Amino acid sequence: MKLYSYSHCPFCARVKYVAGKLGIKLDDVVLDYDDTETPTKLIGKKIVPILEKDDGTIMSESNEIISLFIKLAGSSESNKPTQGAIEWQGGSFAPLLQIGLPRWPLLDLTEFKTESSRIAWEDNKQSTELNFVNLIASTPEIVLQVNEFLIGTEKQLNIKNGKTSLSLLDSAIYFSILRGLYCEPTITWPEQLNQWMNYQALESHVPLLR
Repeated sequence: MKLYSYSHCPFCARVKYVAGKLGIKLDDVVLDYDDTETPTKLIGKKIVPILEKDDGTIMSESNEIISLFIKLAGSSESNKPTQGAIEWQGGSFAPLLQIGLPRWPLLDLTEFKTESSRIAWEDNKQSTELNFVNLIASTPEIVLQVNEFLIGTEKQLNIKNGKTSLSLLDSAIYFSILRGLYCEPTITWPEQLNQWMNYQALESHVPLLR
């Protein structure tokens, strides 16, 4: 199976995480961020992740792709997240975007190799509220908020010795979002949460964004 993705995308990371944990092999094709032709041909619009199955059929909804992987693996894992994970996710995107949007294009990521891709990213993602220059200038204040957010997240996950009792899908949600914060080196990671994140990256073969 072939997965069309971006390296920075949390929903792509979620799919790759589940595949890695379940031992499902994927041909991961990371698209240029300004490549509109490929996804449009596949699914009719610029969106990722896109899964092209071995029979040529296409899927583009991350939750449906994950459900397929769980079924293919014969796993007893639930394909539904808990309410706690859903609520946490709802509050996670503000700090993720404030940290990630101006920094991800500066990382060595395949989707941002060309100048045209980086320009397309700025044109698409930058706004008055999320102005990249202002976000970078406000780094100390934003980092303080992120640090508090991470402390609360560690308590919520009840991590012991780098492990939790989370389901596969809940783990995928937390990991896929938190990995995007590693691009800012001044963030202070709680020890147990950081240990869990690094272990998940190693086990799933989905790297942290730094």
